Amino acid sequence: MQPHREFDAMIYGAWTRRDILALTLAFRKKAGQVREIVETYATLREYVRYRPQEELSLNVSIIDQAYQMADHQIAVCNRHMIAIVTWWDNEYPQLLKEIYYPPTLLYVQGQLQVNDAIGIGMVGTRHCTQYGKLTAERFAQFFAQQGLVVVSGLAYGIDAVSHKAVVKSKGITYAVIASGIDCISPSTAQTLAQEIVAHGGAIISEYPCGTRAIPAYFPQRNRIISGIAQATVVVESDVKGGSLITAQFALDQNRELFAVPGNISSDKSRGTNMLIKRGSAGLVMSPEDVLEGMGITTQHVLTSKTPTVLLTEHEQHIMAYINDEPIHIDLLASRLALPIHEVLVALMGLEFKGAVRQLPGKSFIRQ
Repeated sequence: MQPHREFDAMIYGAWTRRDILALTLAFRKKAGQVREIVETYATLREYVRYRPQEELSLNVSIIDQAYQMADHQIAVCNRHMIAIVTWWDNEYPQLLKEIYYPPTLLYVQGQLQVNDAIGIGMVGTRHCTQYGKLTAERFAQFFAQQGLVVVSGLAYGIDAVSHKAVVKSKGITYAVIASGIDCISPSTAQTLAQEIVAHGGAIISEYPCGTRAIPAYFPQRNRIISGIAQATVVVESDVKGGSLITAQFALDQNRELFAVPGNISSDKSRGTNMLIKRGSAGLVMSPEDVLEGMGITTQHVLTSKTPTVLLTEHEQHIMAYINDEPIHIDLLASRLALPIHEVLVALMGLEFKGAVRQLPGKSFIRQ
């Protein structure tokens, strides 16, 4: 999606995109109020002329100020290749129109998919465990390979892991952020955002350029993550935090909600386990479970894309001790009754064949 350069073209009656942007920025109206004004008054100037009594103290010159603010925002957005999508544009996601308090304006860097694209939100704790990280990677990779759009929030932890897995799989992902697109922080998030856009995805915000993130913006952002997707998966979460807020939004928006069960002794899984226990979320142990819960059938699954790996008898013996739980090389060598250096050489060969994956700290899991 290229930035809209025809800001003076009429998009609703005599209202132009520039008019709507000026109204939003200068008068500080809520989204619902903006839509009501646009659909009630013929033009911005008419609204200023007949605006409610409490606003009559404002000087008519506010129109000039409003257009100055709008023109500055347009210039910044054009510089950063950011499109401004209004409620009345065809590109505006149809699902988002169905939620409570949908934003009137979306700032989009990258490409929005057609409105019939299936989106799945993936959220979780910033301080995820290795279990959560691997689960998020597995789910996001599968969804990407099925041609689904993975939606998350670009935050450290489960969000970033999900985005990266999609980018690595050459899929499409949306990152919904709680700041202006030109104010993404930290630098690692900026880099990931650039990769998302480069691979055909999009960065989405309801906040104009120049807006710094504050705590109050994150819960508001979460309603868009769940609202733009048909379903949301909570991968790993405690009983408090943004993930559970997103989950509640999904329920309020009549979206499908799923949760991945976790260790009952881990505080990182207390939230997901609670959602399942209360019957608020469907229990899913695989990405296929999510699609089944949504009533989606696929013609192929991830395993059908995985080539057959030929292993030697020695490698097969080692693989018998490696599964989805990370195992340290010292423990593996002990169980195999083999020297560590010999096991390490074999593991390097297995990693090259794509059979195992090395994790930080010299631990290994089955790929």
